[in-house]
Amino acid sequence: MEYHTYKRLRDLRSMLHQCPEKSGKEGQTVELLKDFIRNHTSLTIIEREGWFYAVHEEEGAKECIGFRADMDAVTGEDGMLFHGCGHDGHSAVLAGLCLLTEGKSLGKNVYFIFQPAEETGKGGEMCSRLLAEKGIDRIYAFHNLPGFPLGRVVLKKGTFACASKGLILRFKGRQSHAAYPEQGVNPAWLIGELICRIPEFTRHQEMKGMVLATIVEVRVGEENFGISPGDGKLALTLRAEWLSDLERLQECILSFAEEKAVGQGMELQYDFQDEFPDTVNDPGIVEECRNMLEEKGICCVEAEVPFRWSEDFGWYLKRAGGMFFGVGAGEDCPGLHTAGYEFPDQVMETAIAAFNVLLYR
Repeated sequence: MEYHTYKRLRDLRSMLHQCPEKSGKEGQTVELLKDFIRNHTSLTIIEREGWFYAVHEEEGAKECIGFRADMDAVTGEDGMLFHGCGHDGHSAVLAGLCLLTEGKSLGKNVYFIFQPAEETGKGGEMCSRLLAEKGIDRIYAFHNLPGFPLGRVVLKKGTFACASKGLILRFKGRQSHAAYPEQGVNPAWLIGELICRIPEFTRHQEMKGMVLATIVEVRVGEENFGISPGDGKLALTLRAEWLSDLERLQECILSFAEEKAVGQGMELQYDFQDEFPDTVNDPGIVEECRNMLEEKGICCVEAEVPFRWSEDFGWYLKRAGGMFFGVGAGEDCPGLHTAGYEFPDQVMETAIAAFNVLLYR
């Protein structure tokens, strides 16, 4: 990549870094990216509600492929938004690929998807519908990976990132005087029993891979020593290497909670948030892409286990072929979502080069 092009992209990432925005509210980010693409390419920009895509179209081309980047920020320990996951860098990389296609004849149509709301899982589910709409049959994306050598492409056959969802259970019993708890129905005991059973559920004999349930909130009543409370809440993050295992874990938890709630005279309500599918790469496609990347001198390494975090690119891979991969951000790079993290600009050159190779697959 030429120095002046690389500098433009670093400047773009710096601007994006300075305007972190909440999932689904990426308005300023969208405008910055659209202005950059308009000023430096002749690509057609198509605006959708809250997001956009740019497209390189060629007359008579039947093949359609896509590349995707996310745009949203995360909340830091201080309660302020910041680009603690590197989505500013991901968007700058995709903008860089837009520059590389300028004026070229590729024999195909290429869609550059700038997606909102990755952190909640909603953006991928929504934007991946574009694949069927436009006949896109291959799609690619990447994530920067602290802990891996800087610039090394990280591949994984099968599950790259785990499926996850938030499960919120609300129990309604009956309040009573704390001196006469037997006159009420306090959900604390049921919640406590359910928490103790969770390790058993995650070790279900039919599970195919890693399964995890993380307790993120427990609430029963309040600091009032005269009342035995009647309301309680338990919030969990369910996570699994395979979506089918996550669904099995969910069923174990809900069946137990419903049976116990009915038996103890309580009402149970539950709902889900931040739902992510498993992001699964086809082994054959990964092997083919690895050969192409290494032929161009791009060093690759295979991840030994799936990443526990979730990535809504899984929605795309359930609707088309393609691959999700990582690019090392440095072995000493602070972890994602931590206060000291910032996307290393050195990642951009490798990521754009990898995208450019996959452009010709």
